[in-house]
Formats: sequence, C-alpha cells, structure tokens
Amino acid sequence: MRNALKIWFALVVFGAFALPVFAETENPKTASPDADALIAKREIDTLIAELTELTVRRDAFYADAETLPQNESSRRAADIAARYENLLARFPDSVPALFFFAEFLYDGGENERAEELLLKAEKISETFAPAQFLLAEILAERGAAAEAFPRFRRGLSENPDAENVAVYGEFLCDHRDALLSKKVFPKRAELDREMQDAFILAAALSDSDSDPNFYWRYAESFYDIEEPNWRAALSAWEIVARLASVKKNPELLAAAALHRARSLAELGRIEEANTLLRETVGVPALERSRRQVFEIIKRKREEGN
Repeated sequence: MRNALKIWFALVVFGAFALPVFAETENPKTASPDADALIAKREIDTLIAELTELTVRRDAFYADAETLPQNESSRRAADIAARYENLLARFPDSVPALFFFAEFLYDGGENERAEELLLKAEKISETFAPAQFLLAEILAERGAAAEAFPRFRRGLSENPDAENVAVYGEFLCDHRDALLSKKVFPKRAELDREMQDAFILAAALSDSDSDPNFYWRYAESFYDIEEPNWRAALSAWEIVARLASVKKNPELLAAAALHRARSLAELGRIEEANTLLRETVGVPALERSRRQVFEIIKRKREEGN
C-alpha cells in the first residue's frame, strides 16, 4: 500500500496544508475551576471523536486507494490531510494526533514531514510507544541507525506485537556495521544476542500454527551471527519442520530438512545430514543449497581424517 500511495501523494498533500483551519476559543478569565474541568473534558472528548472519525476515513481510503481514479485519490488524500491539519491547529500538543498525521504522511512517502511531527511529539512525551517506533523506522530508513536504536527500544516498551519486534530484529541485522561503529553495541556478540532475542520473542508472540515465518526467521538468524550455536540452530529448524508438517506444506518441509541437514553437517553428524538431504531431492529451488551442504559434509570428512 505505501508504495502505491507514494506515486501521487507528494503532489497533493502539501496543497492541503494551505486550507483554512478553525480554532476553538475559550476565555480563561471568565472560567471557574469547574468550568475549566468541563472544558477540558469536552476538548478531550472532541479530540477522541475526531481522531476516531479520521481513522475510519483514512482506513476506508486505504481500502479503496488502489482502485480509485487518480483525481479522486488526490482529492481524498488532500481532504484527510486538511482534516489532520485542522485538528492539530486546535490541539497542537496532542501526541496521538501528531502520531496519526505523521503515520498518514509516512504511508504516503512524506518521511521528512512525518519525522518533523514525530520529533515534536517526542518533545512533548517520549512515552507514546507508537510514535517512538514510527520515528525509529523513519530514522533507520535514512541511515540514522544510532538515533533510531533508542526509539526502537522505547517503541517496544509497551505491549509489543510480533511484527514490530521482528522489524526491530531486522533493523539490528541490517544496520549491524553502523551500530557497532557508533559503539551502540560494544561487541558483535552483544548485538547478535539482542537480534536473536528479538526474533525468538517475535516467534513467541506470533500465532505460529498459522504463520511459521517468525520461527523461520529466528532459525535463519543463526546464519547472521558471528559464532552460530549449531545445536540451537538444529532445534530451531526442527520447530520449523514441525510447523511445516502441521501446515501440510511440502515445500517448507523440504527447505527445513535442508537447513536441519546443514546444522547436522556443521555438528559433524554426517550420516544424519545425508539422510535428511535425500528428502530434498527433486526440489530444484533447493539444489544450490544442497550442493553447499555437500561441501560442508566433504570438509567435515576431510577434517576427520
């Protein structure tokens, strides 16, 4: 969805910023303490109601975006952007409002403007986890890994879900060199441990019976670390194999067998590895990887002689 939105979003959304905004006016000199409380409650209720309505409007737009004509897509995007601007004109310090508008901008490819809003939200409060996580994603995308890191950590501090934790794991993997050079992690082993902890947590949070991909990524992460524990890798691939069996997915089952064979070969358990490799015969997509495992087996045999 985000890639589709980026095509036209930049052309229309900043035009919406020039649309008029309307501010509520209250006279603080004439308000009693009870009246102040009533006004504050009314404003909070208004903010919640308008954010809810805007979220419904935005989600409906996302659902329709790929089938809408260009001019209708532009009109609806501009309308939603203008509504967010009007809301922020009345509630400029609302962290949720800043976040939801930033998210809408980010979905449309307007990362720079989204980052500005999220940095403003951060100055008001660093504890709103969704805003911190989105800011971390934007910073990571522009290569500011060291700045993204603490935001990812704060963004995952409350009720993290499997997908976001996995995104954090991928961030650590993709930006390893930058994080090490900036001394965010003093040692490679510490970063590797943090990355694998993220992937195993994502797997634990996921509905693994319906989606084995999170366990797959955890098992795959043993290839990303400097000193793999092949026994642990074997156990991880055995979990993937069980999930593939439950899903009755022969392609996934064959791929898991290949990775189990790789782990067994690395452990020097050659005959078991060869037995598993036979399960991958006749799967063309795995042929190159099969040859790599055979090379490991050959090396292990030579080392044993």
